[in-house]
Amino acid sequence: MRIELSNMEVYEFCILDTLTGKKSFSKDTVGNDFAGFYFYDSKEFFAIYSTKEGPMIYYKNKQYSINPDLHTYVKRMGEWREFDIREYGIHIRYKTSPYIGFDVWSEEEDVDLFCYLESKYKKEEFYQRFTKE
Repeated sequence: MRIELSNMEVYEFCILDTLTGKKSFSKDTVGNDFAGFYFYDSKEFFAIYSTKEGPMIYYKNKQYSINPDLHTYVKRMGEWREFDIREYGIHIRYKTSPYIGFDVWSEEEDVDLFCYLESKYKKEEFYQRFTKE
């Protein structure tokens, strides 16, 4: 399955093939079939996207479902952060976005995918947004 993703932090897009793990990055959208968001640095690729069954995570060539019973954590340590989902053994250490606090109108969740996920995934609106009809 090919999924079109957007990076919350920078204006960049990715087409992810969840079967092969192939990713193609672009500054332009490919179409109007936007399905979710991704994080990518030199070591990690992490995505969250919509499916008919509800929100899914793609990490290390595996797909995981998101449900309100998961335990997600974002640990803040100066300019570094650690994101964990204990049930899936997901642990990502990353540098804080330079865009946090850059725009006085935006909040941390607007540019940090992991803060967004931690703050939203227990709410019903989150599942409505990430479930395809």
